Amino acid sequence: MIQLFSIEFWFVVQLIIDLFIVLLFLIFIKRVGKLRFDGQYQENQKGRQGKIKQEIAEKAADDIIEMLEPFVKESKLTADSFDRQIKEKRKLIGELNESLDSRIISINLLISRAEAIKEDLRNLKLQAVSQPVLQMPSQHESNLSDNVLDQQNSIIDMYNNGLDVDTIVSKLSMPKGEVKLVIDLKKKFKAMEQNE
Repeated sequence: MIQLFSIEFWFVVQLIIDLFIVLLFLIFIKRVGKLRFDGQYQENQKGRQGKIKQEIAEKAADDIIEMLEPFVKESKLTADSFDRQIKEKRKLIGELNESLDSRIISINLLISRAEAIKEDLRNLKLQAVSQPVLQMPSQHESNLSDNVLDQQNSIIDMYNNGLDVDTIVSKLSMPKGEVKLVIDLKKKFKAMEQNE
């Protein structure tokens, strides 16, 4: 969507229009009050002139109301436009939050895997001291090549379908800590979204 003016511009325009309407309304009230006062005074003095002034005041009130109608309509259109823009911005923010949540979970999975590999390397180093031949476990090589985002989505889908952590671990052949991490992070992000 091409945005011609910023939200702040429309807010200022709306504020100016509202101030102008309030000013006109105050002028109207002042005129009507003055005409009523004059009308009552004249009515006591001259009954007929009071009626004429009252008719003039009513005509002035009608004229002012007619003048204000376009401003009220324009301010309503501006407010509706402002409301639409705010809703669009909220939608975009929600989409960005969802994307960031997914990336944070992926990063945490990668960190968890890196820590597991580090621990395995530490264990292998200790074994290398006691054994002359060192072999890398093939399980980590295959796990590293998996797509983290696909695994994350699989974990969340299975959890949403009612499977418990142990079942998910056995179906995906993943460490229990990683599965719990993904589920816990997703719960926290959903709770944060609901609080907003």
